[in-house]
Amino acid sequence: MIIPQKLKPRLRLFSIYSELGYIPWKKPARPRKERKKKQKKEEGVYMGAREAIIPFLNEDSKRTFSHLLLRPGFMMRDYILRGAHEHYLAPLTALLVFYSVFTLLLAIVKPGSEATFGDELLRGFREVTVQTDSVENKKAALALNTILKTATDALILTRLDKYPEEADTPWKQSLAAFEGDLRSKGIPLFLDNFFFLWFAMAILLRKRGISLSGAAAASAYTLCQYCIFMFLALLLTWGSSTELSPLLMCILLFIDYQQLLGLGNKKAFWLTVKTGLLIAVLEVAFYLLVGLALVGVAFIRLY
Repeated sequence: MIIPQKLKPRLRLFSIYSELGYIPWKKPARPRKERKKKQKKEEGVYMGAREAIIPFLNEDSKRTFSHLLLRPGFMMRDYILRGAHEHYLAPLTALLVFYSVFTLLLAIVKPGSEATFGDELLRGFREVTVQTDSVENKKAALALNTILKTATDALILTRLDKYPEEADTPWKQSLAAFEGDLRSKGIPLFLDNFFFLWFAMAILLRKRGISLSGAAAASAYTLCQYCIFMFLALLLTWGSSTELSPLLMCILLFIDYQQLLGLGNKKAFWLTVKTGLLIAVLEVAFYLLVGLALVGVAFIRLY
């Protein structure tokens, strides 16, 4: 590929910025002079409400956002391996900030569009009933209906804020309020993905000098990166979709591994493939355990 001569310096500049996170020869900006405020005694002390209430007006938030967009793996390297904690939002804080803002935007652009796979599954369980006239099959039908009822009750417990009519006891009402608070922060959007990605990274990156906490930070920042692209998908599709294709997520993870660990294309590719396969294995194992637990509870109810 032939690169135009005028473009080469800019690409070189971007590669330097990607590696360092700043342009070394750029003249530092002058510190802003504080405004002279004539405050009356009753006005009190300035508390910086603008920076606290609107997260992306905070310098660390804006830096985290821009670096995750332009140099994600290098940013993770700086935070995890080089200890540059003071320049970026902490991983869990970043997750809460990014997904809270995304949930707010989603509620504005697509109100009432929070239907998930779990909601569809719950609807399907509620519509299915097993009936039989055969005396020999009555026990089997009763057992299957009990399993479906147990699975339905378990799904409802995880989304009581969406079905307030099911919160018929004080503890369920408290749980519904707690779930509503979590949902308003966007936590259900990333919680399961965070744990599966964390465990997969912890297993695969242990030999590369990444600790358990480092893997948690990397998975959190990776999900923040996905959140940025979900936001871009929301804009580019005029609010009709927020879904990211598995191929795009693999490409982003591939770039993260390249920059974070300094890997070549081949090693980064196979590490990405291993991560995807391990996540699939962990998900299958987890949901099999959940299914077996639900079947066990159903048989306890039955007998």
